[in-house]
Amino acid sequence: MQFMVEMKYTQALTEEMLALIPAESARGRELDVAGSRLALYLAADLSAAWQIYQADTLAEVQEMIDSFPLSRFVSATITPLQAAS
Repeated sequence: MQFMVEMKYTQALTEEMLALIPAESARGRELDVAGSRLALYLAADLSAAWQIYQADTLAEVQEMIDSFPLSRFVSATITPLQAAS
């Protein structure tokens, strides 16, 4: 099943958050290679991201989101997707 995840920062960027960006990118690449993250779209001002994940359950997607280093600084909304018929 596919899920769309909308992520937004819950606070202004700090030095601590900026220092985590390389690890955040690396984790995203791992999920891309594994076939778990199918797409990533960023807002032009980098204030939000939309991602498409492939997983069996919403809980699996939440686990993937929680594995990102910046996860404690973002709010995530997970929406199950259904193919148009």
